[in-house]
Amino acid sequence: MALLKLKNIGKIYDSNDILTIGIRGVDLEFDYNEFVIIEGESGSGKSTLLNVIGANDSYEEGELYFDGLETSHYSEAEWERYRDKNIATIFQDFNIIENLTVQENVELALLRYDDGRERKRIARELIEKVGLTKQANQKGSKLSGGEKQRTVIARALAKDSPVILADEPTGNLDVKSSKEVAKLLKDVSKDKLVIVVTHNPEYFKQYASRRIRIYDGHVSEDRVIEKPAPRADVEIKQIPQKKNHDFLTTMWIGRLNYKSRPKFAVMMTCAMFVCAITLFLILSVFGGALIKPYTETIDKTAVEGKVIVSAASGTITERELDFLASETNAGYVLLNREKAEFEVTVAKKRGMLSSYKVTCLYAPYIYDPSKGNAVLVMPISASRDAEVIKNAFIGADVGIESVTVEKKLSASDIRLYLSSEDIVENGDKIKAINSNMKLGETDWTIYTFRKDPELENGKIDLINSNSYEAEKYLAVFSIKDDKTYSVASSNEFDDGVDGIVVEFSESDYDELFGRKESEANQSCLYFSDTKAAESAIEKIPEGYIGMLSTGRVYLYNAGDVFTMDIVYYIALIAISILLAALISVIFGRTVKIYSADFAVYRTLGISSKISSRSLYAQMLFIFLPTLLLLPLVSLIATVFPGSGLTFITFGNYAFIELMMLLIVEAVAFGFNKSISGKSIRKTLKRGSK
Repeated sequence: MALLKLKNIGKIYDSNDILTIGIRGVDLEFDYNEFVIIEGESGSGKSTLLNVIGANDSYEEGELYFDGLETSHYSEAEWERYRDKNIATIFQDFNIIENLTVQENVELALLRYDDGRERKRIARELIEKVGLTKQANQKGSKLSGGEKQRTVIARALAKDSPVILADEPTGNLDVKSSKEVAKLLKDVSKDKLVIVVTHNPEYFKQYASRRIRIYDGHVSEDRVIEKPAPRADVEIKQIPQKKNHDFLTTMWIGRLNYKSRPKFAVMMTCAMFVCAITLFLILSVFGGALIKPYTETIDKTAVEGKVIVSAASGTITERELDFLASETNAGYVLLNREKAEFEVTVAKKRGMLSSYKVTCLYAPYIYDPSKGNAVLVMPISASRDAEVIKNAFIGADVGIESVTVEKKLSASDIRLYLSSEDIVENGDKIKAINSNMKLGETDWTIYTFRKDPELENGKIDLINSNSYEAEKYLAVFSIKDDKTYSVASSNEFDDGVDGIVVEFSESDYDELFGRKESEANQSCLYFSDTKAAESAIEKIPEGYIGMLSTGRVYLYNAGDVFTMDIVYYIALIAISILLAALISVIFGRTVKIYSADFAVYRTLGISSKISSRSLYAQMLFIFLPTLLLLPLVSLIATVFPGSGLTFITFGNYAFIELMMLLIVEAVAFGFNKSISGKSIRKTLKRGSK
């Protein structure tokens, strides 16, 4: 039984509904230990015959038998196994992957071995056998024609297939190299079937055991020069493979794809980086305004371990608060909840990056400064204005004498942590910093307030106001809008204060800021953590209600908010899809440079499944740098003065990286779809009719 049998084989090409016969009625048998030369004029069909035998092209008529088995019913996967196990092809134009080294080119034919070290060892031996040891680490693009052909022969030998097909192996070589290649093919032909298509039979005739001539698609001559010796029984070595063999192969080829064209990899990585930054800026700048929470905490600035207490009677006295603290083992208390959190605006002045809203808090388990001291926590991006913000509180003469500044990457706002003494004694004064005054029809920002014993009740002096005829108007203050004051004087200046100061009589000042509170609508109890706070709520006596500061309540427009959030994220995904389409257009042609490489993979028996997945793996390698670059950019943006950005949240980071992964894989999908189903011959453009 012959190793290879062709019975009435025909190949017909269909080009724009014009049928052309490549070969027809070919009946041939081949066996081991044959060295066959196929000759013929250009266009006679000899290369077509070789492509059919090598499964680089289909056949439409007859039957091809291998080891006595029919192949006409083969699926694409079965043809891939056929090329993998049985065929090694040497091309006229080499089809070496020029961006890989000689070593890597040869290793591509040794992927049946899981062990990378074993692949390297065998590849080195074969490279030495073809005389390319010195060139082993050179890229294919740096080799001469003879060296490229030797590389391809080493790669064919690495497959250890029973059939070696050589299509015009000397067509692009000089005489010396042609003779060397011919002898090399003869040397490796033992126990194999070697079929050489050539225009130059003079280089091979001394080695040929059989010569076949093709004319006009038919066999015109088949002359046996020497009958092949019977093949010795050879034990086929079984190579064990791991269960994840295909995965390892895919990742290895993906890495080769990645490193073989570094310029493409860098350009794609930069494109991914730009896309990631675009989404990061959209989420950072607009996310807070467009993405609304479905629920919100009871306190605007929720404090862990803080319990807000209400009484059924409507108010809570100091005595009641002490009782509640005793019953619940609270560590700290504050009578008036309204003073536990409030905002003070620090207006922008010359040299500042922007204006700021400072949230003043009492949170003793986070910071518990002593009286007269405070802790200012702010983003690094605003740190340039730290002294201005700090001095805005110290210079207001509201009891704060010292402020410790802490700059944090994670800070999304500016917070001033106060002592309980300053909250109780000076809370109203601190809240009044940079509050508003309406003078006639004009709004003014008042920096701070003072006493003037010489002023009459109901009168005020304006310091640093620089106003015109202010004495004609009545003043109303946002801190007490149920009373008006007349302006006694507006012509005084104090260079030591950067802002407008209002002076009251002692009685009026005490009315605004000297009232001692004995009861409040809601009070606060503080515990070390949420667990302790939850336990304390269960101990609160009847007649009182406790709520966690971190407790969440539904928004009134929860449905609308939820819908808007969904629409926003859909819009972000749509932007990502547009970016993917744009990148596909920009890099689509560049990606197609891999088409020939993938066709070479198929000639080596590497399945199309692994080849296509290797491109996804390659794109994964291109994507990976964004995993590190995005947090780095976020860090730079966070510390950049005036950016106002906080370090990227895990949720946003995961969303952006997922979008980047989808973009690169969409590019890979588009490429794989474009080459799906194309014949190897057409892709390599080596077929000859």
